[in-house]
Amino acid sequence: MRHRTWRSLAWISPSVLLIIAVITLPALRMVWTSLQLTDETGVSHGFAGLANYRRLLAEPALVNVLSNTVVWVLLVVGVSIVAALGLAQLLNKRFFGRRLVRWALIVPWATSLVMTSTVWRYMLEGGNGIVNRFLMDLGVIGAPIGWYQDPRYAFWSVVGVGIVVTIPFTTYVLLAGLQAIDPQVYEAGKLDGAGPWKTYRYITLPLLRPALVIATILVTIYVFNSFPVIWVITGSNPGNFSDITLTWAYKIAFRQQLNTGEGAALSVFNVLILIVVVLLYLRAVNGDKERQTWLGRAWAALTERLGRRWSRRPPAGPVPVVAPGRADRGVWRRVRPVALPLAGLVVAAFFLAPYAVMFLASFKDGADLYAVPATYLPQHWEWSNWVKVWDVLPLTMLLRNSLIIAAASTALVMVIAVPAAYYTARNRFTGRTGFLNLVLITQVLAPVALVVGIYQEVVYVDGVNQYWAIVVVNAAFNLAFVTWIMNGQFAGVDFAIEEAAMMEGLGPMRRMLRIMLPVVRPGLVTALVFTFIQVWNEFVISLTVFNDPTHERVTLPVGIQQLVGLNQTNYQYLFVASLIATVPVVVLFITVERHLVGGLTAGSVK
Repeated sequence: MRHRTWRSLAWISPSVLLIIAVITLPALRMVWTSLQLTDETGVSHGFAGLANYRRLLAEPALVNVLSNTVVWVLLVVGVSIVAALGLAQLLNKRFFGRRLVRWALIVPWATSLVMTSTVWRYMLEGGNGIVNRFLMDLGVIGAPIGWYQDPRYAFWSVVGVGIVVTIPFTTYVLLAGLQAIDPQVYEAGKLDGAGPWKTYRYITLPLLRPALVIATILVTIYVFNSFPVIWVITGSNPGNFSDITLTWAYKIAFRQQLNTGEGAALSVFNVLILIVVVLLYLRAVNGDKERQTWLGRAWAALTERLGRRWSRRPPAGPVPVVAPGRADRGVWRRVRPVALPLAGLVVAAFFLAPYAVMFLASFKDGADLYAVPATYLPQHWEWSNWVKVWDVLPLTMLLRNSLIIAAASTALVMVIAVPAAYYTARNRFTGRTGFLNLVLITQVLAPVALVVGIYQEVVYVDGVNQYWAIVVVNAAFNLAFVTWIMNGQFAGVDFAIEEAAMMEGLGPMRRMLRIMLPVVRPGLVTALVFTFIQVWNEFVISLTVFNDPTHERVTLPVGIQQLVGLNQTNYQYLFVASLIATVPVVVLFITVERHLVGGLTAGSVK
């Protein structure tokens, strides 16, 4: 065992060092910065103790921002979970066009939040917004509303957008849970005379509960870290009436006060919130194994009472059902072939509508874009927009930078994470559980929560606006997904295959390269594509440490966002650029959609 433990260091140490360098040290540096007196350039001028925290508590906007954060998380997560339960149930049934509906939900998930938020900002414009035009045509409102400009509506507008962009991800997480339920359970329910509602209440929901717990925690993390939605739509507005703690921390550190010490103090608070969620996540995915540690036992004692109440099982014995009438069954049997495809069509149309608006707006001229009231279709189709965009925007540079960073980050992640995943899946050694838990913790920490510490560290190593720095940071924050999904893939391979290779004298590295990787190729492709898309769409780190237009150091999401909010935004060119960047990503996402569903909750079954 000792020999195997020492050998394991060669396989997992690159991952551990990357996590320590890019996640752990910035977190510690952020805490230290929160205790320092800093100037507008971020330079420390001595120890300040808790002065930054006292200054933060005295901020007039604090109460409003905290209440916004609570409402944002509870409302977006709650509505998304409820809506996703119904959508996942729909997409788990067989009907004509189901695959197209699932692909329709892929689009808002795969598309960069910056680009999705940009089209929603355009749709929510005052007099010329398509949302106002649609509601006025329906007679819902009598005059245009400044949805994101007016303080009365701005926050609720971004909440609505947050719900819409969160539902697809939530749906796929719950769909993964539904597909893991044994169909024979439903057959037994039918034999007992259970109707659709009784089946869902007494069979589906209890069996779906583990996936629902994981989904709730993952979606909470996803929503809490949804920085681009609020930043793109309302970030340029004066005041803080639509901010949550993440966006406000960024404004304090890099936009308004230029006080990195106070921004770090608020970021520490954000990380503490995420730590609570991490503990919930670890408890959910590790189950009884987590109780073996002192941290697990303490957290279990704290949550056991609520867990028992929420996890009550249905009473033992036969399910109390009333068999539905034959007439009801006959009606549904006749209606079902039409009702399910029609419901799927409505769902697909709803989620694709913003991208249809983006596509149509890419063919409009300035008059059409700002027509009052808004026009649904271009009055004059400007096909030349797709040619002019290359001259109006530095699109070649933006695409080149994003491609270099995404490709290099993906390659680095695969080189580091795949060997670690292979060795931990096929061997038992001291520290294995600790390593996997460390990876799991990084899976729920987003760069935006540590952005102040990351910025401080990148400045310290002279990595601002350097390709190598942003590549390393992106690799660190995408390490967890690749490690977990590949760990599951390697663990599922029959040991007899590897034992035969060992008999032929192949060492661990050659066994992984020549035997195991070809077997797990689908999972490998999924991990590669997903990582590339995540880095391609990354926004916060690029906005902070790779943002120098003078020297052509800007990525595509940042370049698009910086052109929004000017006196007159050329949305037609931004939408052309967004479509050029989005279509390949969506196609890649669709190609791995089947495998990705299983990978979403991979960490929950280890």
